[in-house]
Amino acid sequence: MFLQALCVAIALQSSPRGIVGQQAPSLQGVAWVQSGGDFIPSIEKGKVNYLFFFQSWCPGCHSHGFPTLQKMVKEFPKVNFIAIQTVFEGFSSNTKERALADVKTFGLNISVGHDGSYGNPSPLMRRYRSGGTPWTVIIDKNNFVRFNDFRLTPKLGNEILTTLQAEKDYEILPIHRGGQEMIGTKLSEPIFGNFSAPLTLYRWWTDTCPHCEASLPALDSLREKYKDRGLKVVGVYHPKPPSKTINEQEVHVSAVSRKFNGEVVIDGDWSQLKKWWLESIFAIAVLQLST
Repeated sequence: MFLQALCVAIALQSSPRGIVGQQAPSLQGVAWVQSGGDFIPSIEKGKVNYLFFFQSWCPGCHSHGFPTLQKMVKEFPKVNFIAIQTVFEGFSSNTKERALADVKTFGLNISVGHDGSYGNPSPLMRRYRSGGTPWTVIIDKNNFVRFNDFRLTPKLGNEILTTLQAEKDYEILPIHRGGQEMIGTKLSEPIFGNFSAPLTLYRWWTDTCPHCEASLPALDSLREKYKDRGLKVVGVYHPKPPSKTINEQEVHVSAVSRKFNGEVVIDGDWSQLKKWWLESIFAIAVLQLST
């Protein structure tokens, strides 16, 4: 019990833990004791990555952390699995040799690292804000952390990895661009319709915006080019300032005059804009895969 308490004590120091939704930090500084091949282990963009943080003397690592990892490795051969001993206590016991021995005990031919030394507890833990050990981090194909927590059941692990492997790669805009933090977030159905296509793009626009004047024709070209491949483009009109008294016919005429011939809906009081937490100062497009 005492050792178990030591393993999780760090989680009680502050909250919240983890960096879900953020880009995964690199593994720089980790000492590699097994690479699983002729290469330096790293987080691989374009692949789903599974990081398992452990300590050799941690009971939870052996009772459920390693067994879950073992099952996931067998079920998902295309995932990049990496086990790293993130040492923040028991430095004389949680050694590189013990780390390698633990991984071999479970028959795992994956990359194994060691991070942390006496007087310098694991820097990797601080970068990932992990709560102790065992700690699992799952990273999507675009280098974003999608899961990090103490306990990952085989069932949940299977669901997460299956979902992430099915996702397509997409290019990320700079983080300062509005709405980037929403990538990967599952949105509720909008108040003015539903996600009826494999991919739906919503573009908020108004008749007082010069950016809209320039971008609506391009948006219509996008609609025409990809409509046969399942893309639905919706122009969402939001007046400035917000108003509940809007003539729908005038809005449609305004859209056509700006060379947009796709579907137009109205977000008169900006309620949908606010619901999805977009910044109204940006001209924003939201894309959402249907499920």
